[in-house]
Amino acid sequence: MERHVVYIITDSNRAYLEVGYCADMHTRLQEIRDSSSILFSSTPKLNNVVLLEEFESKEMAILRQQQLQHYTRMQRERIIRMKNPNWLNLHPTTTFAPNKKVVVYA
Repeated sequence: MERHVVYIITDSNRAYLEVGYCADMHTRLQEIRDSSSILFSSTPKLNNVVLLEEFESKEMAILRQQQLQHYTRMQRERIIRMKNPNWLNLHPTTTFAPNKKVVVYA
């Protein structure tokens, strides 16, 4: 059974929150990494997946994506904090510095 994922990805400074939909998260993150480095060298590097929601049907996932896209930044941040209060990276393959220490402020 195919899983459909709605995600919110951000840069290291949390300045940008990008909402997206995909069926394969690993492939989608590779596409984001490749496009940001080749086409737009001055754009922020979106590398922290801070929200993941899985759905069984594509229609439900697309509806949720559209819903999140129409939310204000404050509403998106509230949803992220409810499910991921420390804004940890939920997809570990997006880590660019494997020996980097993580400091969690509670």
